[in-house]
Amino acid sequence: MNARMKFLRRQREFLVSQAAAQRSEVAYVASHLQKNLRLLDMGFAIVQAVRVHPLLAVTSATLLLRAGRGKLLFWASQLFTAWELYETARKQWPRRQA
Repeated sequence: MNARMKFLRRQREFLVSQAAAQRSEVAYVASHLQKNLRLLDMGFAIVQAVRVHPLLAVTSATLLLRAGRGKLLFWASQLFTAWELYETARKQWPRRQA
């Protein structure tokens, strides 16, 4: 009986250490996937927004078609600058703990 308990204890220690190693590996892979799939998530969010607000898509397409090339490039650069400022500010904000 004592040998059986020792075997079970060693087996449990092995399984616990193996589970810890697997958890850390999954966390590592998930962190890389999360970074790489952020663009895909943004694309899905845009598609969902267009489904919910189709008028937004029509208005955006109309503005893109009506604007001249110079105006389009100007507004694209303005939007890009605003986005970069937003991202910089967002990184400074403290994250909420769930």
